[in-house]
Amino acid sequence: MNRFDTGGWNSDPVDNSGSAGQSGQNMPQNVSQDVQAQDAYIDYRKLHYKNTIPDNRVLVFLTGFCVGMVFFYLTGGQNAGAGGLLDGEHLAMLQDFEVNRLGLFEYVMGVRLRQFLFCTICALSSVGGLMAYSVMGWCGFEIGLLIFTLVYQYGMKGILLTFSMFFPQGIFYCILFLLIFRKYWTSDKKCCHKEMTVKRERNRQRMDRIKTVVLGLLMFCAGILCEVYINPEIMRKITLLFG
Repeated sequence: MNRFDTGGWNSDPVDNSGSAGQSGQNMPQNVSQDVQAQDAYIDYRKLHYKNTIPDNRVLVFLTGFCVGMVFFYLTGGQNAGAGGLLDGEHLAMLQDFEVNRLGLFEYVMGVRLRQFLFCTICALSSVGGLMAYSVMGWCGFEIGLLIFTLVYQYGMKGILLTFSMFFPQGIFYCILFLLIFRKYWTSDKKCCHKEMTVKRERNRQRMDRIKTVVLGLLMFCAGILCEVYINPEIMRKITLLFG
């Protein structure tokens, strides 16, 4: 009996050590699965919930817009009735004007190309983030001031006139602006330690840069063509409402 008891007693440590070895092998797998599940959840959250709360770009633009509105009311709209390109006389002239396409194309190309180079240089400099938010705030200020000035002059028609000045080229220019300063908007950087993962990440970043450059050039060309050939016709149609 003692012999069998001793044998039964000795068999337990062997079994326990085997199970301990299996659990030790399963622990890294469980940890790896947990890490992958957590990364998948973070990617899902960034994909579906990144636009639920206004980011800094929207807040800066809206701040500039509100400042422009306040500036208009503080000045009492004293410049709204002054002679300019948007007074009644010039709007009547816009209803039947003829556009010199070649001259307008050369002018727009020169202006937008200088602006494009300026934004590119700022994006590559150390003050790129400050310049990006400053430009967005200033654009919000100008649009807010312009909208309230035209609404003061022409009522609700002023809103249509304001958007006709920026449509559709403004859409392409906004996309181009966001692409130029895109490194100041994105912050989801992951640390990679495996050599294959680092190489794959470098290749992906290189392809992203090429896609960004190609898309930026397309947006630049599309914006110029729309500003020269489409926007004048839209403004002419809108000004007919002021006749």
